[in-house]
Amino acid sequence: MRKTGWGAGLALALMLLGAACRAAAPRAEATAVGRAVSATLTSCPTPTPPAVSTVAPTGTRPPTVTPLPTSPPVIPTVTVTASPVFSPTGQPAVAPTTCPTLQPTVQPTRQPALPPVAVWEQDITLNTYGWQEALLPTTPDDPIFPYPRLDFDALSGPTPLSYRAVFVQNEYVQVVVVPELGGRILRWTDRTTGRQLLYANSVIKPTRWGYRGWWLAIGGMEWAFPTDEHGLNEYRPWQYQLLWNGVRVWDTEDRTGMTVEVTIRLDSAYSYFTLVPRITNPTAEPQSYQFWINGMLTLSDVNAPSPDLIFIIPDDQVTVHSTGDGSLPGPGGSMSWPVYGGRDFSRYSEWRQYLGVFAHPAQADFAGAFDLGNGQGVVRVFPHTIATGLKLFCLGDLPAELWTDDGSRYVELWGGLTATFWDDWTLQPGGSVAWTEYWYPVSGIGGYNWANEVATIRLAPVGESAEVAVATTRALTGVVVLHRGGVEVQRWEVSVAPGKPFQAVSEPAAGVGDWTVQVFEGGGLVAQMGP
Repeated sequence: MRKTGWGAGLALALMLLGAACRAAAPRAEATAVGRAVSATLTSCPTPTPPAVSTVAPTGTRPPTVTPLPTSPPVIPTVTVTASPVFSPTGQPAVAPTTCPTLQPTVQPTRQPALPPVAVWEQDITLNTYGWQEALLPTTPDDPIFPYPRLDFDALSGPTPLSYRAVFVQNEYVQVVVVPELGGRILRWTDRTTGRQLLYANSVIKPTRWGYRGWWLAIGGMEWAFPTDEHGLNEYRPWQYQLLWNGVRVWDTEDRTGMTVEVTIRLDSAYSYFTLVPRITNPTAEPQSYQFWINGMLTLSDVNAPSPDLIFIIPDDQVTVHSTGDGSLPGPGGSMSWPVYGGRDFSRYSEWRQYLGVFAHPAQADFAGAFDLGNGQGVVRVFPHTIATGLKLFCLGDLPAELWTDDGSRYVELWGGLTATFWDDWTLQPGGSVAWTEYWYPVSGIGGYNWANEVATIRLAPVGESAEVAVATTRALTGVVVLHRGGVEVQRWEVSVAPGKPFQAVSEPAAGVGDWTVQVFEGGGLVAQMGP
């Protein structure tokens, strides 16, 4: 009897305990999910964000010597406060995970795992000439009013100055944005090769170039607006908004009252960063303008272009903007591309004097550059029917002291809305224009002659065979198929990823006809070069 009663009591107790556990399960699951979300959020590396989402930097902090890091700092334990993600229009947008505003409390004993895309702020130090004290106000009769002139005689020598930078990083690339310097991208690193892709001037130095009669030679990638020749507002602080996977920078231009903004994002699975420029006219009058992206490139380990650098411009003609080479047409003149006068201008080594050319008009959705010596390149993918401008500029034999103190050099790859610097667009009251570009590094394929946002292809016929190379912006397992004259020559099963391209020489293919390379993934076509 006692045994039977004990068993019944145990059964009743177990039944009650099971009911309690079932009732508590949703709370326990919610608690577990809460812990998982908290772990994800607190790994967002934003140790000392601004007190508010929108920040207007001043650029007047006392100098500190802080080198550019290549990885996020150790992240302390944090208190999580949710903050909204903003779309390029400035309206709140839904994002899978919002990187919160974080306040550090205590130092952890270990580094938490990083999220797929890490975003954090950090002070950096750049040697800077004393240009701000040399600014001269202008009057309404000055063509650049209300922007200032610069008294070059009043410049003081360079000293270290601290700037607030936003770091955006995934497995493949790191991008460093400095809102205080016109919202520019200061550094862009291919983490698969460890190479810096943009020109890194050793000093911020005023030059006598540009629409204002002066321009800060800083390097990186700048936004020129609302005029040609580096614009008017690229030197001053822009406002910025941290995003969970990037940063948005913007400014209201003084002459037109128009708003210019650029959103820079990384995707955890891709090696590209996306640029979304947006120009808005909130005024009651039509406004004329230009917008240009100026990427200052080196692609080498010595902070200067090498003689092995080549330019990839899928066009057959260019228009000269300016040149110091008397053997070439003057401004507005046409040149066949890439060979003109027996010289191959796709090779940097042929740009002997300064030269700027427009691909007029751009005929494809990609362009870029590649250093054949070190195997490093960059690709710009853009909608050429919207962003119609594509320009190259090389310094030639201009003396480096014009823009730097260490003899370093660079080339400029420009992209813009208008086809040339001689053209303007007009934006109606309340109007807005925006588009998306993809910029990514590519390496190890010996150059390229076709690209989209997923893959870069090099196809080089060699007799009856062909050299084929494919690099991708994400991990991809699929099939590469080579055709000639519509007949399949060979196919390869491939597994590629950023920094891990595919290369092969095909079997001989007798016959005639155009070559075609196709890249398939899961039966779907993701890239094709040729008919």
